[in-house]
Amino acid sequence: MIRNMNGEDIDALTAIEKACFEAGYADKMMSREDFAGVLQDDQMTVFCCVEDGAVVGYASLFSEADGKLNFDSLAVSPDHQGKGLGEQLFRHVERYCEETGVPQLNLEIKETNYTLLKRYHRYGYKCFHIEQDFYADGWGAIRMLKRFAV
Repeated sequence: MIRNMNGEDIDALTAIEKACFEAGYADKMMSREDFAGVLQDDQMTVFCCVEDGAVVGYASLFSEADGKLNFDSLAVSPDHQGKGLGEQLFRHVERYCEETGVPQLNLEIKETNYTLLKRYHRYGYKCFHIEQDFYADGWGAIRMLKRFAV
């Protein structure tokens, strides 16, 4: 099941974030305070994937002034990876864009993440910018977008 985040999810989300991103993406990780702040921020949305009553994954988005959304992050607990939950979360984000009239979804990936680059191309995303030195290890970010009919 995928649902909107609530206050009871903060500890689980923080643990998933640490398990998935501490090695290699620590400079981009969301903290416990960041997740708590989502509940007061109209520009942020976090969807939680729940199995057997426990949060096992999430996808986060933030809105831009022009109505576009930025797909910020997606993570699935290592114990639950390989079950297609990440794809379910991502497809949920795309349905959310279509259902709420979002004209464009932007995202970025590490320029060395060829697996995601191929996947997003299959999903219809186009590269529009490379931001050099985006990550702490010096690698750049490939920025991609997909437009939705509004």
